[in-house]
Amino acid sequence: FQRLVHQGLVTKDGAKMSKSKGNVVSPDEFVEKYGSDTFRMYLMFMGPFTEGGDWSDQGITGIARFVDRFYGLLTEESKVKDQELLTKNLHKLIKKCTEDIEKFNFNTAIAAMMEFLNFASKNGVDEVSKKVLARLICPIAPHLAEECWEALGQEGFAVDQAWPEYDEALTIDD
Repeated sequence: FQRLVHQGLVTKDGAKMSKSKGNVVSPDEFVEKYGSDTFRMYLMFMGPFTEGGDWSDQGITGIARFVDRFYGLLTEESKVKDQELLTKNLHKLIKKCTEDIEKFNFNTAIAAMMEFLNFASKNGVDEVSKKVLARLICPIAPHLAEECWEALGQEGFAVDQAWPEYDEALTIDD
């Protein structure tokens, strides 16, 4: 590897987790209830990767709702209201996710996906955009990406597909 990046410390109620304090969170029950992708995504969304964050048992439910909505958006029929606006917002999302993931800013990449999901829930999304979304979420929620990829009728694995590219001109607002 060319550089080493350490993740930040995850705390509980503002204190470092330790067995002696009795504040250790076992991931097993959360993975059992929500799945590994939701657990993983919550850890990424807590804050900047290198700074960590404070664990909240209730905080993971917001990510679980996002995962459910994301899967629904990609697997349900949708009618696009404004194709031009969809294309513009999709290219902005591709750019944002590309830059954020390269910088290990997973929390802001997830936030951008959440914003796009809110937009797409109102505007609709086409099949091309669905395939792009499945590839964008792959480094963050690989199991979800593969489930969506298969539901979209695609061959092979989402992780093996080329990373989506964006048109810089479409990322600029008038």
